[in-house]
Amino acid sequence: MQKVTNKLIASLVTLGVAFVFMASATAQPSGGGAETEKLIQLSRRPTSTMDNPYELTEDWPTLLPGQEWGAAIGLIPDDTGGLWMLFRSEPPINYINADGQITKSFGDGMIVQAHGFCMDNDGNLWAGDSGPFGDDASTAGRGFQIHKFNQDGDHLFSLGQAGVSRAGQDTFIGPTACAVMPDGNIVIADGHWPRPSNAQQDGDRLVVVTPEGEFIRAVGKMGAGPGEFMGPHSLAYDAQNRLYVADRSNNRVQILDENLNFLDDWRHFGRPSGITVLDDGTLVVADSESGARLPGPVMAPEGGPGAMARNPGFQVGIRVGRTNGSLQYYVPSTRPEGMAADNRGNIFAGLTGGCDVSPSGGCLQKWVRK
Repeated sequence: MQKVTNKLIASLVTLGVAFVFMASATAQPSGGGAETEKLIQLSRRPTSTMDNPYELTEDWPTLLPGQEWGAAIGLIPDDTGGLWMLFRSEPPINYINADGQITKSFGDGMIVQAHGFCMDNDGNLWAGDSGPFGDDASTAGRGFQIHKFNQDGDHLFSLGQAGVSRAGQDTFIGPTACAVMPDGNIVIADGHWPRPSNAQQDGDRLVVVTPEGEFIRAVGKMGAGPGEFMGPHSLAYDAQNRLYVADRSNNRVQILDENLNFLDDWRHFGRPSGITVLDDGTLVVADSESGARLPGPVMAPEGGPGAMARNPGFQVGIRVGRTNGSLQYYVPSTRPEGMAADNRGNIFAGLTGGCDVSPSGGCLQKWVRK
């Protein structure tokens, strides 16, 4: 299988990064100052002196005839070199084998904005729909739900009320991630930023439900304190039953115990969009937003609600470390939001921008050890 060099990856993907940032900047107020602009440039830089033992697989995977790429936001590897992918296109749910071929596809027309993807202990797939990021009359009465499927594509049930963005026992603000808890229940991250004006503007939380979809409890509230959340965006458990939360709009990873009590928070993994923890304690974190000008809540560290440079100066990319908090490797020149890895050493990165210039040939990247 042909590989591309780091130099080529840096040049091509940087074009995509530059385009996304330029497009974002055109919508920003003229303020921010020269120092902020310097920090934004630091966030964009495509190289690093940190160790990077990974290289990108070229032209992987291959879409089905008639399919078009959309943001690859949810990824579930199966340790064969393949994975399930939830992306923002049709059909949204696809199984990709190790050769990069799609062998299953389903879920057509059910999802407004794909967000959040996990597999329960029975092998069923839970696919999230955070609803639109802004006011969009065309999506009225849709979104803000979690849909459960079996692997044959049969729709088992949906949680939440379609079109209703509210923190309730039978409604979501905007689900973004899910994970299987040690007891087999499902924990769901709820509260995406940005969100429509008619959505609940606070209430960010974690929601616990049974495998049958019955509400058990909600944990946390919107804020920046211990056990509080601002746009929780990804979830992963380690072997000690600790939950790692990508508390993205707080620019931190929060670590909770098995009862969802606060243990610690880490800020050296950047502004986390995606988190994966492997059996051996490897921790993989994607940063897709540092340095980007984005809207957010008023209480965000950088302010809001207007578009502000988020976590400026921290470099976007993939950071690979350990569940003891140490950093080992860094993969620059990519800005994935979807993030997964398998126990064979592969890293899967889902892009939400710059897909057309990625040497992978689309929005899904497979990084392998050199």
